[in-house]
Amino acid sequence: MRRALLLIGLSAAGCAGGGGAPEGDGKLSSRLVDPAKRPPLVNALDIDPADGDFLLTTNRGSYRIDPKTKQVTSVRGEVRADGRRSPVGTFLELDAVGPGRLLGSGHPDRADAGLPAYLGLMRSDDAGRTWRVLSRLGEADLHKIVAQHGRLYAFDAVLGAILISADGGRSFTERFTPQGLVIDFVVDPEDPRYLLAATEDQLYRSDDEATTWRGVAVGAGIRLAWAGGTVLRADSDGTIQRSTDRGQTFARIGRVPGEPYKFESLDARPHYLALSDGTITETKDAGETWKTVFDPADAS
Repeated sequence: MRRALLLIGLSAAGCAGGGGAPEGDGKLSSRLVDPAKRPPLVNALDIDPADGDFLLTTNRGSYRIDPKTKQVTSVRGEVRADGRRSPVGTFLELDAVGPGRLLGSGHPDRADAGLPAYLGLMRSDDAGRTWRVLSRLGEADLHKIVAQHGRLYAFDAVLGAILISADGGRSFTERFTPQGLVIDFVVDPEDPRYLLAATEDQLYRSDDEATTWRGVAVGAGIRLAWAGGTVLRADSDGTIQRSTDRGQTFARIGRVPGEPYKFESLDARPHYLALSDGTITETKDAGETWKTVFDPADAS
């Protein structure tokens, strides 16, 4: 019954997981994001270890961004499975696991390609140009993938569960999450059993590898980052909060000029945060101040 209800909700709302109209202090760019399309507007932000380029995926497509020149290159990817192929890149979740090596999930960009609507777990070894399905084709829509502690953690929006794999994604253990779609989650860098997960209106924690959950805070559209012993929390109004006790309590410390969508962290610092129009901001002081390092309106 729960799976059926989730499928009905996903069909009605698309890949839901990000509030309504973006908020901000300035005019939003529509170059990389279509604000008129259904959310999530931004699906993934990561950094390719091969060259330091930002990897950004949105409801318009998949992009590679040179942080120095601000040059944006559209990545035209293709997924192959069961002898069929389709362009892929729109509404794409990805996680960089090595130079040019990506894990991903999403949907075929062509509805007539003959592939299932849910592509399961995919892998690319050429920076997103070609993808092959590893597992759960037609079954799983992974909205976030985390490679940590020698495991893969992912949230499957179809099943409504955190999936955990110890064999590189060939098989998974399923752990159901609290009611509602999880829009973000993080794993304690020091403890593989401790997770924080946010739905559209509440933050939860688990200390038993996602088996049981307890509510710890309320908030709208919470996005999360965890590095260097610090948890950062960004609410949909742009408020930044910080926790030093594993997400049990938070203190407001800053603000970004827009609606936060995706965090990316490099060790303890810096933290990067993509806003709803694809703007990328950076903090080097654990969230207190933020600097725009990429503005899609000014990109070359």
